[in-house]
Amino acid sequence: VDANVLIFERMREESGTGKRLWSAVQAGFDRAFITIFDSNITTLLTAVILFIFGSGPVRGFAVTLSAGIIVSMYTALVVSKLVFGLFARHSQAKEFRMLQIVKQPHFDFLRHWKGATALSAAIIVVSWAYLGYWANAKPGRIFGVDFTGGSSVTFTFEEGRRVPVDQVRKVLDAAQLKEAHIQYQKEVEKGEDKYLHVKTGGDPVGGEHPISAVRGALTNGFPEANFSVVSEDEVGAQVGSELKSRAAWSIILALIGIIVYISWRFEFGFALGAIAALAHDVLVTAGVFVLCGRQMSLTTVAALLTIVGYSVNDTIVLFDRIRENVKLKKQGTFTEICNLSVNQTLSRTVLTTLTTLITVVMLLVFGGGAINDFALALFIGLIAGTYSTIYIATPVALLWHRGKTPEFSSK
Repeated sequence: VDANVLIFERMREESGTGKRLWSAVQAGFDRAFITIFDSNITTLLTAVILFIFGSGPVRGFAVTLSAGIIVSMYTALVVSKLVFGLFARHSQAKEFRMLQIVKQPHFDFLRHWKGATALSAAIIVVSWAYLGYWANAKPGRIFGVDFTGGSSVTFTFEEGRRVPVDQVRKVLDAAQLKEAHIQYQKEVEKGEDKYLHVKTGGDPVGGEHPISAVRGALTNGFPEANFSVVSEDEVGAQVGSELKSRAAWSIILALIGIIVYISWRFEFGFALGAIAALAHDVLVTAGVFVLCGRQMSLTTVAALLTIVGYSVNDTIVLFDRIRENVKLKKQGTFTEICNLSVNQTLSRTVLTTLTTLITVVMLLVFGGGAINDFALALFIGLIAGTYSTIYIATPVALLWHRGKTPEFSSK
């Protein structure tokens, strides 16, 4: 969606200058290309680093992400242009009529960056103080089986015999299976709860394996529900610790790679701005996610990596417009040029964010289990990523250059 929206916004701008249909199409694709290239290369670079230094599911995520980037770039830059070429050749239309949600905005976004930064700092401090406290006091409350080690069991049950979560927890507590993570998952076709997921620690309960203990507790406690095991999974504590360490290092190395690339393509101050925004997005998303009562798992790591890619795309789109306006010798201070650039890309930001949120909200409403966790983290991250591009990344670049307009090279 993002690449196509970028192209369409550029085509809209070119049409506004009076260019005919095919000329506007060509100019739109040409002007959007460098932005699409920069934003996707940074994400591809992240995927490569994750594949090299990540493990298991993180590497699988990197492969899927890389394939998606390559295919989406091809469809946006080649297939879309072929479609427009056919349209221009066989249609009688002489111009495009596009709906513009935000028409010629002139908002002073950067005026309130200090207040916005203070708000972000407060959210991060509160949420991470909560996360840090429980991570030390009761790690199982914050980290899932993927990271702490333990057992995961999925049950089906008799239709119409759903047992409330508090009753399930009461029975498991009585069986010495304390702090178990209990979650229902809906069946998409009917929209009703179909599966029950129970995650517990890996220590034996009275000499009995945790999976057997969970199965026995639910079967004996709720015979009318007719619980039946459909899947079992175990993660050793050592494996969980290694996954947590490698996932953290993968993200850190990906951020370093982004710094190097953006420093080369733009300026070091812009790289600092991008990394500050990415760090903000990861911290806010993880903190608020845990505050919502969810556990950190490999699914959450995948969501955080998705947010990193989305956020850096959004940031580079804005930075590319700032660089373009600086090279065009737009009048005004550097702050005014940055504000102008935010306003010029506002329509694209609104369209991209809304179309992505539609998908995420559908996953949040209808998805269950790991999908619901993924969607919630992504929902938080999308809002944080859009916000941080304007109020974190751009102010950091401004502060680095001390308000003076930078001189961009020809790269």
